[in-house]
Amino acid sequence: MMIRQLFSIIGYGRKLKTLSPKNVVFITGCDSGLGFTLALFCHSLNMTVVSGCHSCQSEGAKLLQNVSDPKRMITVELDLLKQDTIIKAHSVIRQIVENEKDYIFTALVNNAGVMCFGEFEWQTRNLFESQINVNVLGTMRVTKELLPLIRQHRGRIINVTSHCGLQSLPGLAPYAASKAALRFWNDSLRIELKKYGVDVVNFIPGSFVMASNISARQQNHALEMKKELNSEQLEFYGEYFNEYNEYLKIISGFKSPNAMNDKQLLDKFQDALANTYPRSIYIHEPMRYKIYRFLFSICPTPIVDWLTIKFCSMPSYKENKKIL
Repeated sequence: MMIRQLFSIIGYGRKLKTLSPKNVVFITGCDSGLGFTLALFCHSLNMTVVSGCHSCQSEGAKLLQNVSDPKRMITVELDLLKQDTIIKAHSVIRQIVENEKDYIFTALVNNAGVMCFGEFEWQTRNLFESQINVNVLGTMRVTKELLPLIRQHRGRIINVTSHCGLQSLPGLAPYAASKAALRFWNDSLRIELKKYGVDVVNFIPGSFVMASNISARQQNHALEMKKELNSEQLEFYGEYFNEYNEYLKIISGFKSPNAMNDKQLLDKFQDALANTYPRSIYIHEPMRYKIYRFLFSICPTPIVDWLTIKFCSMPSYKENKKIL
């Protein structure tokens, strides 16, 4: 086992497995964004894809259902807050691998998640609990349900986390907390399952908020937050609250699903999915992220905090603006 781990670190013997329709992959959060992209990509790799969509009637789900070979693209309704949908998805996957000879449950890709921008004092209990409930507990619920099947097939778990799990950002405290929780849960799970021949991978895909619908409801979130602020908070935050959420309008609103054309990202995902000795973590990021991440690792906390503010480039609080 130690030799296998060493091979994984140094890359010796690393090669991509040949994939076919016998390789079944289950991806959560496929209505849009990264999940939609990965579902189409795995289909292009000749795999049988079970795509978990929040609604099978969503635009993304319908586009997936109309791929060139629909027999290898099965969409299932999946709500991480509803255990019955998780159980039904499990039933679909089990039926595929039991009814089709030599089919293997190759990978579970935990991608689904939600996000809300806003200072922690603004975020309502509903908003911060939802991020923890979906991103952390929902991912755990799906994995718990499917683990026996994954173990039996010596499949693989790929957990999509975030740079926010490496360095928290202001305005994303609950989201960062959820992704950091997934990061450390991932590490424990990796060690626990390795002895059973199950690889667990942390996949950090970089920021693509403009290409997904993870922030589509941001303006609705802003209204919810404003409604629950008391009179003192409204006076204190004033125009800053309005400027902050006006700035975020650019990421709000639902976008039509569109596959992201990022070859480096997809190459890294394919390596995480099909390499005989996958790395424990894959990080996809532009040079700007690399530079900031390096500086975060070597600078004292006050400098890190200053760099973080510069990295985010969000509207700043001005004490003389207190009008709502």
